[in-house]
Amino acid sequence: MTALISINRHGCFSAVPDDHAIDQVLHIGDFASHDCITQLLGQPAVRLKVDGFSDGRGLSVARQLRLFGFTGVIEVIGDLLPDQLPMAVASGIDAIFICAEHAERCVEAQWRRKSADKDRFGYQRSFTER
Repeated sequence: MTALISINRHGCFSAVPDDHAIDQVLHIGDFASHDCITQLLGQPAVRLKVDGFSDGRGLSVARQLRLFGFTGVIEVIGDLLPDQLPMAVASGIDAIFICAEHAERCVEAQWRRKSADKDRFGYQRSFTER
């Protein structure tokens, strides 16, 4: 298994021990309907696997879970980018797991800087800025 780094909502890195089981992971492609999301509401934690930074469905599913009242922990496993951290937090994601190789390219300082950017909510300019 590839070594993973956990990133919290403040952009702080922590190593995931090799013996730490990242189990019960749900691939984001398996969410085809509203019923798939509502079945997770009673779980203490949900781990969503995304294929990479270009797959925004993880953010959407996390947001839907929170809108339906999910109060547990939401973790996303996949190589997101530091720019996506504010939106991930706003969507209700508690932690992001990225591979160690990706963490070498997107260092902790970048994640921390983005976590402090409270005015940045999304990936697009707002309508009023156009």
